[in-house]
Amino acid sequence: MSDNRYSTSISIFDIIFKLIKVTILTLVIIIVLGVMIVGGMVASVLDESPEIDPTTMISSLSQTSTIYDSQGNLLEKVQNPNYEYRTIVTLDKMPSHLIDAFISIEDERFLTHPGVDVLGIGASIMHAARSGGSMRGASTITQQLVRNMYLTPDRSLVRKLNEAYLSLQVEEQLSKSQILEAYLNKIYLGQGAYGVQEAAQTYFNKDVENLTIAESALFAGIVKSTSTYQPFMRIEPGKYNSEEMHLVGTADVLGQTMYLIYNPESVNRQKIVLSQMKKLEKITEEQYQQALKEDIMTALTPGEKIYHSMTSYPVDFIQKQATDLLAEHYGLSYIDAQKKLFNEGLKIYSTIDQNLQGQLEEMYENFTEIMVGDPSKIRAPFLIDWSRDKSENVIDSRGNVLFYKANNLVDENYNVLLPASNFEFVNGDLILRYNPITANGDYLHIGDVYTINSQNNMVTHEIGPVLLPSNQYTKGENGEIRISSDFLAEHPDLFTVINEGAALRISSDYFTFQKNGIVQPQSATVVMDYKTGEVKALVGGRDVEGNRILNRATDSRRQPGSAIKPVSVYYPALAEGKTAGSITDDVPGTVANKPWPKNAYKGYRGLLTYRMSLDVSSNAGTVNVLNQIGIDTSMKYLEKLGIIHPDDPENDSIVTSRENAKVNDENSAALALGGMTKGLTPLELTAAFGAIANDGTYISPKVVTKILDSHGNIIIDDSTKKEVITDNKTAYIMKDMLKTVVDNGYTAKPAKLNGMATAGKTGTTNDEADIWFVGFTPYYVMGTWIGHDTPAITLQRGSLAAAEFWNDIATKIHEDLEPIAEFEEPEGIVSEYISFKSGKLSTKSVSGAGHSTSEIFVDGTQPTEYDDSYKSVSVCSTTGRLATKYCPSTSYKSAFMRSEPYDPKDHGGFTPDDVNYLPGSYCTAHTQETHDEWYYGPYGPGFSGGSNDNDSSGSSNSNND
Repeated sequence: MSDNRYSTSISIFDIIFKLIKVTILTLVIIIVLGVMIVGGMVASVLDESPEIDPTTMISSLSQTSTIYDSQGNLLEKVQNPNYEYRTIVTLDKMPSHLIDAFISIEDERFLTHPGVDVLGIGASIMHAARSGGSMRGASTITQQLVRNMYLTPDRSLVRKLNEAYLSLQVEEQLSKSQILEAYLNKIYLGQGAYGVQEAAQTYFNKDVENLTIAESALFAGIVKSTSTYQPFMRIEPGKYNSEEMHLVGTADVLGQTMYLIYNPESVNRQKIVLSQMKKLEKITEEQYQQALKEDIMTALTPGEKIYHSMTSYPVDFIQKQATDLLAEHYGLSYIDAQKKLFNEGLKIYSTIDQNLQGQLEEMYENFTEIMVGDPSKIRAPFLIDWSRDKSENVIDSRGNVLFYKANNLVDENYNVLLPASNFEFVNGDLILRYNPITANGDYLHIGDVYTINSQNNMVTHEIGPVLLPSNQYTKGENGEIRISSDFLAEHPDLFTVINEGAALRISSDYFTFQKNGIVQPQSATVVMDYKTGEVKALVGGRDVEGNRILNRATDSRRQPGSAIKPVSVYYPALAEGKTAGSITDDVPGTVANKPWPKNAYKGYRGLLTYRMSLDVSSNAGTVNVLNQIGIDTSMKYLEKLGIIHPDDPENDSIVTSRENAKVNDENSAALALGGMTKGLTPLELTAAFGAIANDGTYISPKVVTKILDSHGNIIIDDSTKKEVITDNKTAYIMKDMLKTVVDNGYTAKPAKLNGMATAGKTGTTNDEADIWFVGFTPYYVMGTWIGHDTPAITLQRGSLAAAEFWNDIATKIHEDLEPIAEFEEPEGIVSEYISFKSGKLSTKSVSGAGHSTSEIFVDGTQPTEYDDSYKSVSVCSTTGRLATKYCPSTSYKSAFMRSEPYDPKDHGGFTPDDVNYLPGSYCTAHTQETHDEWYYGPYGPGFSGGSNDNDSSGSSNSNND
């Protein structure tokens, strides 16, 4: 029995022992498998780590580019879309106490660890295990640099493993000094400041090398949380409370002024940094106490990003042209070239003259006063020729509403209000029946509105669209919009019935309203030095705030009207061998059996020289000049003058028949009269006139002279593109013709400067939606456009107003320049008296008819034949018919006779002023009988008087005859 008990006990022991062995083996297997699995996971993660080259850390950092004016003065730092600024400095430019501050608070063992703080990572992993995977803290300076350079900011085990692995690589390839330099140039310190140099400029308007210990500790404290510890915060001006906040300055953020408010939390954090620096013996007790005493709030001096008071127009244009040049130079897309501009610390030197720019902007600030005087004495709206319906909404010629009166559509909080008659609810759906409301795609569109400002200017306000998915509404046959009840339920505050059902309010929370609006009419001006092609000043709009806004000087194409005539017709004609004395016919043709084109003046003047035709801006005469030279010739010279770009047709101003066979600019209406499909920009037209002023050489307009990289190496130098159009003599003839326009012309004469040679041309579209003057002096070429942003709204005055404003601008810009009364005449110019009806040399008959004029020619092109177009006949003074020998009184009638008969039927029934008809039949009122009656009558010379006793004297007189 005892044997059985013993036997039993051994069996139990064996079982327990086996269980222990199995358990241990299982645990070992689990551990081994776990290690293998974890190792495999780690290996997999590390295999997928990004490949890096730590040696390029500094060179790969984005850096803020800078823009300079024509004198080399800093204009501004280029603001990228993310509001990022960075200026890279080397470590030796950074004070040691700045470096100590960052090391003390962020990574006190930085100088001794291999890039990874093992204890810190262990603590972080333990935290992750307890919290289900969330990681925290323990990142070294190297790890922070790696994360900011190569990884995403998410908190995960995978990211932490990658961070540690890459940090070890960085430490192997870079010295501690190199790591610190990269880190202190990379780190974000709030307010768009990346790196310590930019932060020093942003917060204290000084270079990093001049930072105090207190200021350095302040920067080191920001890293933990930039939003919490940045020294000042940005707020909108309307949120400023002077009793609770301390204002340290203002800043321009993408065109909007923001208030900068002191943040006391930054100093609380700074004190912790200073304490840590003292603890680690980076500073002495004395330095610590001194740093605590520094008044950071008072010391804060927000640095400027913009170093000028100009509008954004010139700088926006500089950035655009610099981007184009970079794209062309490197063969990049525009977007990639723009990234280069934003991120590579380029130095861009421009042609902008801040003095001229300031003078030009001053003229635009006083636009209303300059144009009309006291605005309180004019009727609103200033310069606008508008039509309104009975509700005072602005309408076009067909009665369509262009702008609603603001009070008719929006309330004081910019909510849109619809009257009860224009909406209803049906089965929970909302039905809208109101003209300002339309739906298209995924949006509900609301009509724009207008107001009148204190200067009696019309101001237009754009209302943004309301997001309305296309599957949430339907449109009826009569234009009504039915919005689903489901959409209304999801957006309960979008539409609200108010005033007991009297109106429907559309909440302004769902759309944008342009509160400041755009003053109308608008205007743009370009000032160029035509000898170099340099744009010295430009304004792209009136009273417009913000950055990257519509630049009407460079980007807005408008109909040029007659301002195109010199560059599209007359100058090409001269270039092809015509002269200022060549003849055109100011008579209409017919289009659809109607006379076309009409002139701005009444009637038609017949044959004119090119000079006279341009002087009076004859539409019919210009069309006939174009017919003489041909469409192809005009197009050829527009290409030479920078208006047509055959290598980039979609982005030029001319629509060719190749681009659009049905609607294009290869016609007289476009090329002779300026009724173009797209129109021209003021910059394009001004530059084209500049070729005439520059003695026949076109220079492409440039606002960028050179671009340097961040190391000062020249990337692009002199972007000028030149093309010789004609010799200087031909250009002088054209120049002189345009001077005549200003000296004599009605609409252009107001442009003439006192004592200064002035040449140019006005332009007006048929409906006066656009008015222009483009002209030049011995110093500058300038182009001015005025018009409403909505071309359907026209102006009260024609191009006379543009010429007057151009004169005001030019007078201001030339006030310190020596007057030059005449353009320099080159050698080889001769003058001749010619008939302005035939273009041939003048004769007594020509002079007698009042048709003689002095004209200048390039020597060798002057006429050599005398005019033979005038005929003289003897006519009866009584009947006006050809005289016979019986007519008692005759005179000679001299008239210019066209070389070809003129038939009014071919010209819409019009007869020009110069068509003369000499009598074709003889006088029949005077015959032998009438002659005898007269001759022998009581008063005639042959009367005998037979009964008169005192006839001796008469007889004697007869004898004396």
